[in-house]
Amino acid sequence: MPRQAPYIPASEENRRRFSRVLFNRTARLYLGGRRYEHEKIRNLSIGGVFVEGQYKANPGEICELELHESGRHSSLILRFTARIVRIIDDGVALEFIDMGPDAYMFLQTMVLYSSDDPYTVAQEFLDDFPAALQDTR
Repeated sequence: MPRQAPYIPASEENRRRFSRVLFNRTARLYLGGRRYEHEKIRNLSIGGVFVEGQYKANPGEICELELHESGRHSSLILRFTARIVRIIDDGVALEFIDMGPDAYMFLQTMVLYSSDDPYTVAQEFLDDFPAALQDTR
């Protein structure tokens, strides 16, 4: 299996709006009336996520994703509403369409600290800032 780069910059060539980083966590996925536990996340951006697995789904379908983050003194459940944008044999690419402010700040933190190019990622946050404000009203 080829080694994946830890950081994939957004560009015109790959049609991505936001840079992606590897993200080694699991999530709960609600899709098509079913709940999937401990689904592995391959990569993450502030615009979406790739979840590994095989799902009976169609592009455009809406789903819910939950990340459970636990720390030494607290725990946090982050919820995202997403749209399926791509389906391949080993997973689905999801585009975030709704999330709370805590989830958005978590995404920014994870992408920024996991990136090999934090300056470019920070610029993406600034470019997306007006849209993020509209989404939380």
